[in-house]
Amino acid sequence: MPRLGEGELIGGLQSSAGRRYLGGMAIWSDNIEAVVRALTAKRLGHNGISAEKLAPDVDMRWHMNAAEFERGVIDETGEYVGGQIDWARRMAGHRDWTNRHPESRAVWETAQYGAPLPRN
Repeated sequence: MPRLGEGELIGGLQSSAGRRYLGGMAIWSDNIEAVVRALTAKRLGHNGISAEKLAPDVDMRWHMNAAEFERGVIDETGEYVGGQIDWARRMAGHRDWTNRHPESRAVWETAQYGAPLPRN
C-alpha cells in the first residue's frame, strides 16, 4: 500500500457532522487521530479499566497504531489484516510515520527511556 498523502482517503470511517467527504468517504486527515486513538483504547482496554487510567498508554501508543492503520497492517476495527502481523509492512509504516511525525518518536522514546534519544 503506498503512503497516503494529504487529502487521500481511507475507507470504513464513519460520517459525522463537520467532516469533508468525497464519494461518501471521509478524508483521512480530518479524523485519523480520533479514529486511531479509539482503536488504541480498544486494543489496550481490559477488565473495565477506566479511560482516565488508560489515557497515558493511549497517548504513547496511538502514533504506532496510526502507522499500522495507514499501511493496512490493521483494519478499522483494530484487528490485524489477514489475522496476522505483517512485520515488514509494520516496521516500514513505523519508520515512515516517525519520519513524517518526529514528535511521535519523541513521545515514545520519552516513555520508554525517560528522554528522546539523540540523533546523529
